[in-house]
Amino acid sequence: MKAYKGKVLWVDLTHGTWSDESIPDAIYQKYLGGTGLGAWLLYRAIPAGADPLGPDNVLGFLPGLLTGTGSLFTGRWMAVAKSPLTGTWGEANCGGNLAYAIKQCGYDGILFKGISPTPVYLYIDSHGPQLLDASHLWGQDAIDTEDTLLAAHAGFAGKKKPAIAAIGPAGEKLSLISGIVNDRGRLAARAGLGAVMGSKRLKAVVLAGAQRVGPHDPLKTKLLSLKCKRDMMIPPRLVSTGLLQTFGSILGKIPLGLTQSGNLLGAILSKWGTIGTYQFSVGCGDTPFKNWAGTARDMPRVYQAIDPDRVQKSEKRKYHCRGCPLGCGGIVQVNGSLKHIHKPEYETSAGFTALLLNDDFELVYEINELLNRAGMDTISASASVAFAMEC
Repeated sequence: MKAYKGKVLWVDLTHGTWSDESIPDAIYQKYLGGTGLGAWLLYRAIPAGADPLGPDNVLGFLPGLLTGTGSLFTGRWMAVAKSPLTGTWGEANCGGNLAYAIKQCGYDGILFKGISPTPVYLYIDSHGPQLLDASHLWGQDAIDTEDTLLAAHAGFAGKKKPAIAAIGPAGEKLSLISGIVNDRGRLAARAGLGAVMGSKRLKAVVLAGAQRVGPHDPLKTKLLSLKCKRDMMIPPRLVSTGLLQTFGSILGKIPLGLTQSGNLLGAILSKWGTIGTYQFSVGCGDTPFKNWAGTARDMPRVYQAIDPDRVQKSEKRKYHCRGCPLGCGGIVQVNGSLKHIHKPEYETSAGFTALLLNDDFELVYEINELLNRAGMDTISASASVAFAMEC
């Protein structure tokens, strides 16, 4: 058995057709999977000067080469296309469970070209691909779309829960900072690839395949993964926000760079998620303030306002992306609300606090949820607001 499936799916949205393409072993050996395979495929397929929001652009969903093999940290997927934001190569990386589902459908990538005359979504199960009408979904936010499609297809996929990626209103309206959403709030957010999906009138991808995925040597893969997990895990109780703040402040005053252990980062992510790096990043001067024109002195209460320990108390359960032992994500419940939403990441938190000099962290929870539902990149959105405030 190989870690890869040896083929990709091409979907022509203009004509409503699809076909498989076999990929030679030599291509995997040279380009691997994910970004590498996507770059090779798109370089062949997209003509020079193609309009990023036109029919000649290609949008690809590609898992990593080792996704589904049992190896650690290999469960992420890439969205690739010519970026409408930059006019050049665009890629967006995302976690969740979609990467594994692509391989379970028998593919190392799913690629879309053309433009559908009406809104559609792609559905794949053991019977193969189908393009289905999405007119009733157009206008829904990304999370409601996922819930609707899950309810529609859960009963037809047997015991398999479909993995779903969708766009929200931001992608439909061709916002250049829109992304693609899966797992109710994980975003392939960068480069405006949600707009590419919206321009093709592709509302969602629903994957319910059940093919086996595995490595060539399961025992060796398991032993290597166990060693990796053992080597990188520091007990989270050994780190505290005060320690990280002090460590960051010291590093910020030293006039040279120091190599930092990835083991420490693993402990931080396991305990708090990416927001656990906030105190350290502020201390060493990495966090942006006041649209990149200020410092921590412009926000005296920064450490009290954005406290990872307080965020941790609102966490109801850990969220693990496929193949990741850290569980840096979290589902939180805020202000007694019955809604369970994704915990804000570091970039979102920094963008809507320090970058804007806002010390109301409760507001960040709400903004994060609204942008996830809209399918919009929180980093670009906060930077846009900061620029507008300075203007």
